[in-house]
Order: sequence, then C-alpha cells, then structure tokens
Amino acid sequence: MSTSLNGKKILIFGGSGFIGKYLISRLSQYSCTIKVVSRNFKKVKKLRFLGNLGQIEIIKLNNFSEKSISEKIIGSDIVINLIGILYENKFQRFHNIHGELPGIIGKASKQKGVSHVIHVSALGVEKNTQSHYAKSKFLGEKNLKSEFPDACIIRPSVVFGKEDNFINLFSKISNLSPFLPIIGDPKITFKKKFLPILNFSEGTLFQPIYVGDLAEFIIKTINHKSRIYNLAGPNILNFKEIIKIILKYKKVRRLCIPVPFFLANLLASLLEKFPHPILTKDQVKLLKKDNISKTGYSNLSKHIRNPKSLEVIVPTYIT
Repeated sequence: MSTSLNGKKILIFGGSGFIGKYLISRLSQYSCTIKVVSRNFKKVKKLRFLGNLGQIEIIKLNNFSEKSISEKIIGSDIVINLIGILYENKFQRFHNIHGELPGIIGKASKQKGVSHVIHVSALGVEKNTQSHYAKSKFLGEKNLKSEFPDACIIRPSVVFGKEDNFINLFSKISNLSPFLPIIGDPKITFKKKFLPILNFSEGTLFQPIYVGDLAEFIIKTINHKSRIYNLAGPNILNFKEIIKIILKYKKVRRLCIPVPFFLANLLASLLEKFPHPILTKDQVKLLKKDNISKTGYSNLSKHIRNPKSLEVIVPTYIT
C-alpha cells in the first residue's frame, strides 16, 4: 500500500454522497485524517464509522460563502470536491453549485496553502452546449483552473454501484411499470444504398464506470497536478442493453418502449414539477450526446487493474 497519503490532512466537500462514501472508505485505509464538509450534519454522522477511531471528522457547512469555505480549508493538505446536483430547485441552482463553487474552493485553497485540489466533474461537459448541467460543470472547471491552475480534474462517465442514481432508478421503475423507456431518436440506416430503415432499439451510448474503481483512481492520482482525466469503464453499452442487464438479474420481463427525444421532453416537462423528478428537460438534453470516451478506459486501466464492468457488479446489488 502506498504511503504517500500517510500523515496527510484531507478535506472532502460532498463526502456524504454516493461517490464520497466509497472514497472515504478507501482513504481510511491510510494513516491520514479526513474531514468531511456537509450542510446536512445528520446525514453524514454514520461516515465516522468508515474509518478508525477519530480518523474522520464531520464539519457542518452553513453556506457556500468565500468566508465559510476558507475557514473549513485551513490546515488541509489535500482538498477534494465531489459536490454536484442532478436537478435544480429553488434552493440549489446549477450555476451556483457547479459553476461558482469550484472557483471559490480553488481560491480559498490557494490562499491557505493547499498542495493538491481534486475536482470531480463529468464526462463530455466541454462538448454539450445545450444542457445547463453540462455548461455549469464546464464553467466550474474553468473557474477552478483560473484560481488554482494546478488542480486535477476528473471527468467520469455514468457512475454505477450500490446506491447509484442510474441503475437503481430503472430497477425501481421495473418494480412498478410493465414497460421501460428506451430514450433516443432512431438511427437511420440504408438497405441497398437507397431504402431507409429506422432503428429504434439502441438509444444513447454509455460507458459506465464502477464507483469503487473511480474512488481508487482518485487515490492513485491524488498527487497529480494540472491534469484533466476523462474516465470510462471497459464496455460501451446502449440504453437498451443496460435495461436488459437490469431485467436479466432481476429475473423479470418488461416491455422496452422506444421514446424519441421530443416525446421524452414532453414527459420531462411534467415530471420535473415534482420535488424529486426522475427526469427533467435538461437531462433529456444530456441524453442527446453519447456518454463515451476513446481515452476514458485507457486512463482508467493505467491505474486500476482489471476495471469492473456493469455486468459483473450489477448482480451484487440489484434485487
């Protein structure tokens, strides 16, 4: 086991989330101290039990002001930002959470003498000019770099694992609905060069990455500076293939219904009015771009031995 983290003081923003729990569990194997910053103190209390006695400290964050962020960063060697939201509400906006906050963290880290800053963004945000989510993520990267040029940015594809927001969503839908949506416009192919054929069966392409591999990658590259890593798992799967994997291991049969983007947008306009929407119009915009990377798997496999595929991990938590 590497000793590069031994004795280090690590501060994690957003550590109470899905990725954070896996990362903290792995970091706790080293002789380092871990501070987890969260606005929801009750939600993160159990995180203390992931490490040794006294190794993990929970710090309450009342707001995202420069003063408050700066106070929390004092004394830290490494700062990791995992904060992100999937949809907006009246309290949380993409521009503030994704766009402005990374710059505030970067500025405070520079002022307080932090040696390394790691920021987890998302794959493809530099290319998607339609989605507010993607644009705010890319803005956050730029703001961070302007304040802390040596920051390391990690852009993972869709992250899966126990408690994820992707596989579990469709698993829950399959418990309630006799059909599952395959979102994406049909691809047009030509038979004998002139006869167009519409293929509705595929949907958006994904290259899912296992959360445990992502957490391990962060640790392996934690001392890297001024790098941007696109990350993706070993297999490229279309929307329908992912749904079929879920149904296979749940041992249920459901009808897969193709849902073109215009129809998905209409559906999202209704669903996003709920407090915790399962689909928003902005997420439909995200789905219009394939979430894959030519260099993503290469970057991952250089640091992680035998990265795990969706087909291997899903059976361990889908029921």
